[in-house]
Amino acid sequence: MLHFRSKNVFKLFSSGHRQYSQCCPPRNVNNPCPPLPPKPGAPKRILPQSECRPGPIPPNPCVPRFPPGKDSWKKYKYIVFFVSFPLIIMQALNAFSHHPPEKNPEDCRDFEYMRRFTKRFPWTDGDRKSLFHNDHVNFAVGECEPPEIDCD
Repeated sequence: MLHFRSKNVFKLFSSGHRQYSQCCPPRNVNNPCPPLPPKPGAPKRILPQSECRPGPIPPNPCVPRFPPGKDSWKKYKYIVFFVSFPLIIMQALNAFSHHPPEKNPEDCRDFEYMRRFTKRFPWTDGDRKSLFHNDHVNFAVGECEPPEIDCD
């Protein structure tokens, strides 16, 4: 197993990188944020100044800026009430105003691969109607005629 001593780890991670210090020199009460004089030939150290507030963050040029407008929410309120809700109501009226199609016996063709049931359904009396069968639209088993044989 490989063991690192604290000095070796410190040398490994501090070579070529900035050294951060958590200790601050004592500050003057009159000027709590004095500029720190750099030592000649010494690496630059970044010292946190806990009593100083950070400066303002410069604006990011890649982020779009919108003009601050009062009542900008009203535009979206009007879009919802005068565009979205009327469209929803018109589509609901359109969907529920139509009558379901009636059964047309000419449309019914009973092919051998259609309505193949191998066991009875557990609902109702066990007849050959699936769970999604609609008597008004769908044909039941035996109501259709077999297709005409075309020998040409």
